[in-house]
Amino acid sequence: MIRTFRLPGLLIVLSLLAGGIVLDNQIDDAEPDAVELVSPGPVIAPASARSTTWFCAAGTSGDGGLADALVTLANSSSNDKVAVVSVFRGGEEASVDNVVDELVVDLPGLTTVSLHPADFAEGSPVVSLAVEVDGGGVVVDKVVSGATGVDRASCSTNGSNVWVVSSGQTTPGARLQMVVFNPFPDDAVVDVEFVTRNGVRTPEDLAALHIPSRSSRLIEIGDVVAAADSISGFVRARSGRVVVEAIQSFDGSGAPLGLSVIAGAPASAETWFFPGVTPGLGPARIVVVNTSDALVRADVEYYPAGAERFIEPFGLTLQPGQNEVVTLNDDRLAGIDSFSLIVRSLDGPRIVAGLEQQPASDEPDAVEQLTETEVAAPTTGFAASPGHPQLTRRSLMVAEVVEGDMGSILQVFNPASDSFAVIDATVFAEGASREVTLEVGPLRTLQVPLSELAVGTFILQLDASTPVVASRQTTGLSSRSWAPAVAAATG
Repeated sequence: MIRTFRLPGLLIVLSLLAGGIVLDNQIDDAEPDAVELVSPGPVIAPASARSTTWFCAAGTSGDGGLADALVTLANSSSNDKVAVVSVFRGGEEASVDNVVDELVVDLPGLTTVSLHPADFAEGSPVVSLAVEVDGGGVVVDKVVSGATGVDRASCSTNGSNVWVVSSGQTTPGARLQMVVFNPFPDDAVVDVEFVTRNGVRTPEDLAALHIPSRSSRLIEIGDVVAAADSISGFVRARSGRVVVEAIQSFDGSGAPLGLSVIAGAPASAETWFFPGVTPGLGPARIVVVNTSDALVRADVEYYPAGAERFIEPFGLTLQPGQNEVVTLNDDRLAGIDSFSLIVRSLDGPRIVAGLEQQPASDEPDAVEQLTETEVAAPTTGFAASPGHPQLTRRSLMVAEVVEGDMGSILQVFNPASDSFAVIDATVFAEGASREVTLEVGPLRTLQVPLSELAVGTFILQLDASTPVVASRQTTGLSSRSWAPAVAAATG
């Protein structure tokens, strides 16, 4: 049975189109090359695209759910569009013959509209969405909330037969769940394994796992990998395609409260970018995963936001399938408030890298000890996200900001060593737009409170004169979020 609703004024959903996606993967001023599917990260199709699809895998509903999701569809195009939003149910067991709610949604130009999936799947352990739009120019993201915190993350534009979740923990007080979402008409069969500091775990119960068509399955990772402080997950489909996300939470007993949705990576890349890491906000680390069956050498490169001094890269050697944790609070970074990172494979596109950051302290006076640029640091909260695998001249994000909010920050890193990046930042809200010009020096990171650009819920589009990478950092007294802006096709 399909139940159909019509919601006025919703936003656009996007997915990679087959062909014509133009991004920048280099750090010079050369013209960007086209990249083939599957992209390691989400990509916004151009407004001229015939159709696009977004996938939001990890959301919960009912008692005990960790991550109640509010999904926002944001149409950066001036043209009105229509989206079909399919709401899928799931749980720990395979479910077949699922009832799917289908919502037909109007998408006015230059607006954002939010949708609460749990309203259409009450009591379901997992609620996942697929959003199909009759065009491009739209970004879809979600805010997840629960008893342990709040997080904001973009949804995915890829279905793939291979996924990597870069990081997670099952230490005391931590709970890690993986959602494997199959929105496609054919069943999928997947194998799931995990890499920890102690080696590879291949749970027998997660071999040849059946993911029926039009459903999601929830995996409690703590049931198969106990008390691990660094877990990377691999999902490989024997048949079919899926979408993978993880939900990480901390209940406050073994670590401060926190919640984060961690997007899986559907492909490896040669470089991963992390603009605006602020170690004063709390212990941070990068987890690097070798996704190949060969030895990989990699460098972690540090670029202080103000280019105060040169920092020697940190070298890694990773065995096949190994993950490596790099702590970002060591002595070499003393006196540096903020920096951007590039994690670079020296042996081709064979790695996935993600960021994790704990609170500085769960003592209230920790905030008072931070510098002026860090006064919005939370005393609780946890952030985790993969990096950005592409440099791009255009990227978008959705922001929700109140007047005077200094904890929501736009961060833009210019990796060019000899040229400034001039950025036209355009705010779209309620059918109108306005533009602000920003400038980022060579190897510098620009940090701007989003409240200085606009307040309320809005779409922010960044058009740069040279390839850059941007992120959105949000900190509050009980939550934290760090997520890259979504790369947009320029052709």
